[in-house]
Amino acid sequence: MNVHSFDVGVFGAGPAAIAFAIRLADLGIEAAVFDRPTQKNTWRGESLTGAIRQPLSALGLWEKFCRADHVRGYEQRIAWGGPPWEKNSMFAVHGNFWHVDRERFDMDLRRAVVERGIPFINFSRLEQVENQGRMWRVGLDRDTEIDCRFLIDATGRSRVLARTLGTRPRLYDRLMAFTSLVARNSNSDFDHAMLLEATPLGWWYSAPVPRGHVLAFFTDPDLAPRRLTRSMKGVSANSSFLQSQTGERWLAIGDACAAHDPLCGWGVCRAMTNGILAADAVGHSLTHDDDSPIEEYRHVCHNQFESYLEGLVRRYSYEQRWASSPFWARRSEPARQLA
Repeated sequence: MNVHSFDVGVFGAGPAAIAFAIRLADLGIEAAVFDRPTQKNTWRGESLTGAIRQPLSALGLWEKFCRADHVRGYEQRIAWGGPPWEKNSMFAVHGNFWHVDRERFDMDLRRAVVERGIPFINFSRLEQVENQGRMWRVGLDRDTEIDCRFLIDATGRSRVLARTLGTRPRLYDRLMAFTSLVARNSNSDFDHAMLLEATPLGWWYSAPVPRGHVLAFFTDPDLAPRRLTRSMKGVSANSSFLQSQTGERWLAIGDACAAHDPLCGWGVCRAMTNGILAADAVGHSLTHDDDSPIEEYRHVCHNQFESYLEGLVRRYSYEQRWASSPFWARRSEPARQLA
């Protein structure tokens, strides 16, 4: 039996997990990242607002990101609520969008963890999570036991740790994304343009990424045309929130805490920013035996999500052309009533 001990164990290896682990290491606290590799490629590509610069700079990763050949986005072409219109990034507060190869983006984040000397442990099965008072005992793959003072769930919408501990999220809708990566559009007008279009059954999104163009159609599973379910990859894109219990020495971050509708456009940025805030809170708690920053962090996340729901309802309400169709009728209600 292999036995290890760390201050903090981080389940997951996405943007929130990496931001948390790097920030905690910068604070001088030992963390380990536990990743369960999967063949499932969740997103073929993704568009990030210019606000992504802030968390990447805080982690010392901005220059590497700029050298990664992601596509700069200078224009949004939108058909939502009426005639098509265009929006140029020169009017955006944070500058241009970034249309990223999500596989490359995540791989670079993982490499940054390894380069910092942060332990990165792959596992296939979570065997045990036991609260032993001031310590957690974690069992992985029947041959590894790990003791940690604090645990982090950063496993995305799957919420592996939270579900193991018996905590379930509140779901606010059933949105799914059906995605595909296609060849780059030969028309150079689309080299740096993102397209967004509402339809009676949901909405389309398209953007250039380094390996082509990513297409995604967002709808509810019972409304999805059969031709899409057969030809495109379906992944969850719903809004959900998990409220971890006060006083427990574990925390959910990123999508495991608050998962957002891609229409908002800043899920990755918020995941990384809140990952940094969570690391500061956990670091303070472990070094000063004071949990008040953790409770404040939970309060911030709750308020953020409430504000997000209000904004999401408002954005969907701009489209009134198909108000009677099921997809849009469901989103005309307050989001906290959707389930």
